[in-house]
Formats: sequence, structure tokens, C-alpha cells
Amino acid sequence: MKAVLRLNLVVAFVFVFALLITLYDMLQQATKDITREVSAGVSFTHQLLSAAVTDEALLKNLLEGETRHVHLSIVESTKLPKSEPLIHDSDEVPEWFFKMIPGLDLVEEKQYFRYLSDGRALRLQADTSDEVEEVWESVQNVLVLFALSALLSNLAIYIGVRQGVKPVTDFLNALKDIEKGRFTARLDHYSIREINDLSEHFNAMAHALELAECDNTRLTHELMRLQEKERAHLARELHDDLGQYLTGIRAQAYLIKASANNPEVVAAVGEQIAVNCDAMHISFRQLIRKLHPVILEQLGLLEAIRTLVENWSQAHHIKVNLHLPEQLGLLSDESNTHIYRIIQEALNNIARHAQADRVDITLEIEADTLRLSVKDNGVGTECSNSSGLGLRSMQERARCMQGTLKFKQLAEGGSMVSMEIPVVEEEEV
Repeated sequence: MKAVLRLNLVVAFVFVFALLITLYDMLQQATKDITREVSAGVSFTHQLLSAAVTDEALLKNLLEGETRHVHLSIVESTKLPKSEPLIHDSDEVPEWFFKMIPGLDLVEEKQYFRYLSDGRALRLQADTSDEVEEVWESVQNVLVLFALSALLSNLAIYIGVRQGVKPVTDFLNALKDIEKGRFTARLDHYSIREINDLSEHFNAMAHALELAECDNTRLTHELMRLQEKERAHLARELHDDLGQYLTGIRAQAYLIKASANNPEVVAAVGEQIAVNCDAMHISFRQLIRKLHPVILEQLGLLEAIRTLVENWSQAHHIKVNLHLPEQLGLLSDESNTHIYRIIQEALNNIARHAQADRVDITLEIEADTLRLSVKDNGVGTECSNSSGLGLRSMQERARCMQGTLKFKQLAEGGSMVSMEIPVVEEEEV
């Protein structure tokens, strides 16, 4: 059952209950009022009849005229009728309503007789029709008032609840759209301030999810493109560099086979094969280093960072001030790789775009937080563009470690990449 229907039923029940109590009270009060009014009328008419029994003209006027609250009739005195209920001749009040008023029959059963000089008797009986008509009109007015009040209350509740439920329905529909991945869902402006605040927060959340989805989509596409680019680069390296060495070694092997009786040629070719093998080994190591920082497993994160910074500084002729703690604790291999790659990516961006001659790298641990900053004195890097793949890849690595990574241009010149991540040490097995 809908909420608005339940509320309407509750309100209708309350009005019916209040109406029954009101009608019961009105009927109880009607008995008192009718008894008081009719008794007063009967008493007055009874006193008036004391004079009318000796005055024919006055008696005739009383019998033919309209008397309120009493019914007058002439009966034979030799056979006085027993007390019997008065037959009501009211066209406005239904007979069942007379029966609903408690004690009304007791009032109407009372009869008074006055004997006339001609031997007949004048019967005086209480008549409650006029008073009951007034009560019936009051009851009708109360019924109409309660009916209109209940109708208007239910109408107001229906409109109010529909207006109140509409934002909830809109929220549910919008959440269903979000659940299905349609992050373009938005809520309208509402007149109620609290609901409008929720609407604005929901729209801000949906907008953030939409931006995140767009960023993730672009990042996925760029990563796929970069993956294909790395595969093409790897294929060229294997074909142009290592493939040439292997082709040369194969040719030299054939030459040794053909010159088996010439020791000098064999020695010279063997020496060349050794040189080619050394060159091929160096190429393999460089290729492996690009694919995975093996140095992390050999030296650990701190020594790997020192080696990376030293080689980078020598290659690009840029001074690096490196500040590292004595120890970092036992971090996971994944965290070590992410931190190493973030520093490597930041240095590569500086080399390509910053035009700097000094870099400051600080890695420190305070309480349970690891902080990293890479600052240069150049003109800025591609990270100034928030859509750059370099920055987004670093941000994704920081997010994988439940941390945050920020980039900002420094007022004194240059730029800085800063990262904060919670330290979660890996338990030794």
C-alpha cells in the first residue's frame, strides 16, 4: 500500500472516530436540552390551561393555534387513554433519529389532563418535534463540516505527500541510473531547502563520477595505446639490435666452421663473437630494466632510488638533492614498485619539459604516513595539464596505495609533485 493511501486512511479513521464522539456528545446534550425546554413549555401551558378551562374563547385559541413543545387534544373523560408514544408528524426529521436520542420516549409519555365543564377532558402531552428538528439540523451541519474537513485534509495530505514523495522518487530513479552506469543523471531544483541541498550534493557526486568515468576511459585508451607502442618498441629493439647481433654471430659461426684449419681466423672470429655476446648482454639488461626494475629486488627501495637518481643526474647533467630516511620499514613489493615508478616518471617529466638545473627529492615517514615530494626550479612540466598521461598514471599508482598525489606550480618558479600514502607494512611469512 502506498504511503499517501495509508495516511488518507489514517486521517479518515481519525475523523470518523472524532465524528462518533461528537455525535454521541451531541445526542447526550440533546436529551438534557430537550427535557429542559419541553418541561418549561409544558409547565407554562399547564398554568395557562388553568384559566382556559373556564374561558371558551381562550381555549379555542389554544386548541386551534400553534403551541410549541406541547400537544393539546380533547378526549372523553369517561375513558382516558393510557400513556402512549406521540406520533411525530415532522417531514424533516426521520423517525430513526427520534429513536437515537436517549430518554426521549420518557419525556413524550408524560400526559396531563384538565377536565372541562362539559364532561370532557383536555389532554396535554409533551411534543419534542421542534427541539429534535433543531438537533437534527445541528447534526447535519456537523456531518457536512466533518465531511468537508476530512475531504480537504485528505486532499492536502495527498498533495503534500505527493510533493514530498516526488523528490524521493526522483532520487531512486537517479540512483538506478547511476547503478546502471549512466552518470549523466541529474536532479532538479526543489523548493524545500534541505531536499535541494541533497539534490546539489547528489548532482556534484554524479558529476564527479562522470568525470572519473571519462578520465578512466581516456586513461584506458591511452594505456592501451601506450601498451601497443611499448610492444612495437620492444619488437624493434629485438629485431634491430638483438636480431642483428644474432645474425652476426650466426655468420661468424659459419665462418669458424669454414676456417677450421686456420687458427688465426678462428681466434679473430671467436673474439668478435665474444664482443657481440657482451653487447647483446648489455642490450638485454637495458631492455629488462625498462620492463621491470629488477634493482628493487636486488638492492631494496632506498638503494634503488639512489641508483636511479644517480644515473639520471649523470645522464641529464642536473643536480639532485636527495633526502631519504634511514629505513622505510617492510613495504609490499607492489608499493615499492609504485613509489619507484612515481619518482622515475617525475624525473622523466622534468628532463623532457622542465628545463631545470636542480631537483630536490624528499622521502620521509611521519607516524603512519609516507610523504614524497619531487621539486624542480624549472619552467614546469607536462603535469601542469591535468589530462596528461604522466600525471594520471602517477595519481592512479597513489590511489592504488590508498594515497593522494598532487601537482602544483610554485610561486618562486618550478613545480612540485607531492604524495601522501598510509604506511601499511607487509607482514613477513
